[in-house]
Amino acid sequence: MTTINLTLKKSATKSNIPIEAEIISPDNFFEKDLTEIGHLSVWRGNKELTISQVFTISGDHVKGGEIKDLKIILKGDLSRFKRIGQKMSEGLIDIKGSVGMHLGTQMAGGKIIVQEDADDFAGANMKGGEMHILGNAGHYLGGSVRGDWRGMSNGKIRVEGNIGNECGVWMRKGVIEIGGTVNLFLGIHMHNGLIVVDGDVEGRAGAEMTGGIIVIKGKLKKNLPSFEFVDKKKDIEIENYGTIAGSYLEFKGDFAERKQGSMFLLESKNIHLL
Repeated sequence: MTTINLTLKKSATKSNIPIEAEIISPDNFFEKDLTEIGHLSVWRGNKELTISQVFTISGDHVKGGEIKDLKIILKGDLSRFKRIGQKMSEGLIDIKGSVGMHLGTQMAGGKIIVQEDADDFAGANMKGGEMHILGNAGHYLGGSVRGDWRGMSNGKIRVEGNIGNECGVWMRKGVIEIGGTVNLFLGIHMHNGLIVVDGDVEGRAGAEMTGGIIVIKGKLKKNLPSFEFVDKKKDIEIENYGTIAGSYLEFKGDFAERKQGSMFLLESKNIHLL
């Protein structure tokens, strides 16, 4: 695997205006050498900047080779950088810090690792690949961008920390795993796929869902009245995922819609919902 290191320059952190950085992707870098990569453009508002103006560039990458063998390492606080990894198909992006909105939007393959936090819309309209966020994530994780009603359609997202509202909104397929807590409207408008949460969920989970599976191992503060209790279930077998061990309460909903999905709540933490 060849490597490209992009280290954020201190001079690039002085403005609060976000930088549109969808050009940072293995697909856009693999056929260029380090000098050519440095000439590529990013945008801060209406101002065009080159990558070499924003980052110090190093690494052993040479022009050509396979996309899948390319690793891009980004260092620095990238919380004002948007759309990194957009539409990427292969390769690896490793972000040694936090990152801004729309990370990996429409990505179809490869892997993105974030060592700290990711902002809103991470993995929006994701079509494949893998995203691993070691910190927290914002709202609309694995959902859809504004104006679209088709969310994540394949791939896997894992967040070790907590997330905001509307995780998996309009989700079509794929897997989302959350290690921490979730705020409101988990899986809203969900059509298919799987969401597994290790921590607590604030409420309104599964609102207007018409398919798919939500598993909550923590406490769901309040269930929607349009969900019906089905039965108690020991160990959940999920196709192409495996077994989720434990004793769960199975609910069906949302009965405000024509079709329904399934929600499984860990029995020991959700007796209050019966």
